[in-house]
Amino acid sequence: MKMGLMRGEIVPRAELRSLGFEAVQLFFNGGQEDDGDPTPEEIDATLKEGDTVLAAMTLHVDLVGSQGCVQGDVDRAVRCVEKTAALDGRFGDNEKPLLVWHPSGYPQDPADDGVVFDGLCEALTAVCSKAEQVGVNLAVEITRDGSIGSAETFLHVADRVNSTALKVCIDAANFVPDRTPLQRAVRMLGPHIAIAHGKDSSFDESGLAIHYGPTGSGKLDHASYVGYLQEFARAPYFVLEYYTSREELLRARDIIVAALR
Repeated sequence: MKMGLMRGEIVPRAELRSLGFEAVQLFFNGGQEDDGDPTPEEIDATLKEGDTVLAAMTLHVDLVGSQGCVQGDVDRAVRCVEKTAALDGRFGDNEKPLLVWHPSGYPQDPADDGVVFDGLCEALTAVCSKAEQVGVNLAVEITRDGSIGSAETFLHVADRVNSTALKVCIDAANFVPDRTPLQRAVRMLGPHIAIAHGKDSSFDESGLAIHYGPTGSGKLDHASYVGYLQEFARAPYFVLEYYTSREELLRARDIIVAALR
């Protein structure tokens, strides 16, 4: 795995390569509107300035609500799949252009959890169908408060959707150990993992996640996390996030680089 960075302005782009970062993860605008999406020219300028490649593009939409599939979100995700396909050639060691979908929170007070699950599968089937057509992989970022909150839930969804385009963006701090234990999560998801994220999490006495921060600030065993990724998965990029200073970023980098050796 090579090191990547969630784009921020903590360090100048021109320093990324010298600091060991070969890729960046960039974002489409959240929500249903296309306004604010970066153009290919803007993306190229960002990559050129840092001498980096694209680890992935990212989209935040719900896709599903308490009444099922949200068609406006599905239409937006399909358009972002097409925009991701148009960026082919910029994705470094990725198998295909990669779009990460980050679900929002689980629908509040759903009338029927089965309706939520069915709507989620309906939405992902439509998005993944387009992804297969245009040669894009769609990686779901599993998160404990979202519509896909565990490794087990992802596998249930993947079985229903049945698409070669459906992958995983694994960020262990998002859902272990309370949803799926670390080793089991990476082992179960290994064949589906297209990209890995690195941040940390802390919990209260009841086991509730109360804080997220940069790698090294919480309780996640990153040496084991990276080791399991190397054993069970083939993700080309490990992307750091949640750093708020240069010192936090470099400390996080050093923890992961040491684990990769």
